[in-house]
Amino acid sequence: MALLLLLVAACSSNKAGMKSPELPRRHWLEDAPGVPVENKEKLEAVVPNLYDPDKQFSFEELVFLTIQQSPLLVNSAVDLEINRLARTNAGWKYLPEPRMTLTVSNNITRYNMDMKNTPADYGRTRMRATFYAPFPNPVATYYENKVQQGLVNVAISTHRKAVGDVIYEMAQSYLKLEARRRILAAQKELLPLGTSLVQYWQQVEAVDGRQGTSLDVARQSQRERELNVEKSTQEETIERTRIKLIAGVEPQQRLRVDPKGADDILEGFDGHALKWEDRWPTTEDELLLRAQLRLSDYNIMLAWAQYVPDINLYLNDSPPAGQYQPPGGQDDYFLHVTFTFPLIDWGRRYRDVQTARMKKAQAFHDIARRRTEYSYNWLQAEQRASLAETDLKVQQIRLETADMKYKEARIAFDEGTAELPLLVEREEAAVNARINYIKSELEYNLARLEWMYRANLLQEHYLGPPAKEII
Repeated sequence: MALLLLLVAACSSNKAGMKSPELPRRHWLEDAPGVPVENKEKLEAVVPNLYDPDKQFSFEELVFLTIQQSPLLVNSAVDLEINRLARTNAGWKYLPEPRMTLTVSNNITRYNMDMKNTPADYGRTRMRATFYAPFPNPVATYYENKVQQGLVNVAISTHRKAVGDVIYEMAQSYLKLEARRRILAAQKELLPLGTSLVQYWQQVEAVDGRQGTSLDVARQSQRERELNVEKSTQEETIERTRIKLIAGVEPQQRLRVDPKGADDILEGFDGHALKWEDRWPTTEDELLLRAQLRLSDYNIMLAWAQYVPDINLYLNDSPPAGQYQPPGGQDDYFLHVTFTFPLIDWGRRYRDVQTARMKKAQAFHDIARRRTEYSYNWLQAEQRASLAETDLKVQQIRLETADMKYKEARIAFDEGTAELPLLVEREEAAVNARINYIKSELEYNLARLEWMYRANLLQEHYLGPPAKEII
């Protein structure tokens, strides 16, 4: 047994085995501009001992673990890095890109070898170097930089939104795990009752010398209780596995979670004191939509900028008209500045401008649509919370009624006026009423959690306020 415990502890340690998950070199939020991590000191305190086999994680530590290594955040984090690199590339486009063309030439045929005016180097291999530097369209480059910065802002908000979604999923699983734990504990309380009832009917039938159905019914009921305990145990295991998946921990690794602090997640939240009109500007969705609208403006200007002529610089030994070189002279080098004007493009640039304008119209109307959708989701969350609160009150009354009936049966049993089957029936009814109350309380907490998520308060607790636009 000691050897088995040692192996389990070794598998759950980052230092002990290859199966333990490895942390990335840094968490994805560390260097990203506009992505603040609240309580960063706590995060840095948690990271060194994340894989201590004896560590028991609170919800806050699970959130830090998830931010550190969750596979659900990789795509948005990598997309953020890609957009930051694209922003850097756009900045360098202000400068021309010098190039050199090296040409090596020789005659294939030498028909003019014996001519009187043939140059002395006729028929020899010649090398010609040409230098040129295309200047980028300055107007287009300016607005392309604006577009790329806007895309960085969008990537930041998208990543923060992904982090918020993962925190929400973790909070849901955490609340469910706590409810499963309480339900399992309540169901285990019924097992001794069922055993006592089976023994009671065995004694009754032994004394009466008859065999009825009561003993068989008691055994069937006890089997049902055992199966309920087994089912709840499996559900708790599934919920723990889901937490590992969200946090990026291998399924075979032990992750000790302390679900007793689940109520702290919703501590201080009062949705009735909030208005959706005030919370809408604090959401990442609103920031994303505003960024999309600003991007549309930049894309319109970028489309207009295509009318600006292209400018190129050439440095070579090709003389312009009127400056031809004598046959026996030395080659001169010339600087050429060329301007390329678009004259007729068959409406391509105009159509690009119109397309950019229509996309801006889409972005503008999308803001109104998403704002209405947010108000609808807020109302739904409020209604679900109210409905769950009403059901919780109903279950509270039923629980109190079942407890009173059980106490009544207990007094009668102690006085000898009631039989054990009645006491067991009343106590089982009280425990089942408590289980229903726990389930109803879970639904109420999940409804409040959704409301808190819609209000963006759950995300703000760990990530701070929404990222500001970087212009």
